[in-house]
Amino acid sequence: MIRPFTQRECLGLVAGVCWGLVLSRLSATGDMTFPWLVILFGPPVVFLISPARPLLSWQLPIVTAAIAGAFMNGTTDDFAGGALAETVLVWFLCSVLSSPWALMFHHRFQRFQKLGMTPGIPIAYVGMVLLVFVCCGLTFFGFVAPMCWTDADEARNRMMPFYGLLAATAGIGLSLVTERLARKLEIHKLVRGVFELLMIPGVVVGTAFVIGEIVQLFWSKSSEPPTPPGILFCGILVGMEALATMLWLTRLDRRERGRALPAQPPNVPAFPAKED
Repeated sequence: MIRPFTQRECLGLVAGVCWGLVLSRLSATGDMTFPWLVILFGPPVVFLISPARPLLSWQLPIVTAAIAGAFMNGTTDDFAGGALAETVLVWFLCSVLSSPWALMFHHRFQRFQKLGMTPGIPIAYVGMVLLVFVCCGLTFFGFVAPMCWTDADEARNRMMPFYGLLAATAGIGLSLVTERLARKLEIHKLVRGVFELLMIPGVVVGTAFVIGEIVQLFWSKSSEPPTPPGILFCGILVGMEALATMLWLTRLDRRERGRALPAQPPNVPAFPAKED
């Protein structure tokens, strides 16, 4: 049976549509500011008003902003198919990258539903998801930066791998702190899963640097310039940090699963009862 909408949830629907229309005004800039603002600040405004319907609160501002943005940027020369393709692309991009909002708040709603409690204003959860986005942004920038060394003659590009190493270290350190804080809200398993997936690109980057250096030492032509030692060191160190973090998070998962299993009594051999 479908639960009827309460007055607060109806207010959340109106707020979601209005907030999506406000965000769609930024699509006229033509840069990446519009989708990132929708991803970071679209769902939480509706979640604060209507947390009891997490999936609807997550999609409503995204769908509204994508459709309104396509209509605002369209001209009379544009085909309907092109506007539809742009709308679907923006919606898909924003939905995938903003999925932590849906995961956290859906888990929160199910948790309160099992306890038979009405969920209140989720300010702590909004702050937690924003903290997860900050960790992901810092860490991913740190993984990508060591690869940007093609114009190594410029001082800014020479320092980019070092900045990436600092960003990855700060992001991974903040991720570990965030995982500890998420335990108080009982969403640490979801946060841990997001961070485990985030570490995969870092491991790939570190592995690529190691394999590239081996190939350059044994099979590459001598005329090709070698990888600068500083860039090589930053790339390998970033990969080692990501691998260590992934192993640590996996170890935590296995430890918790082991604790959750019921203790089995040892096998005691059964002896036949003695007859008097």
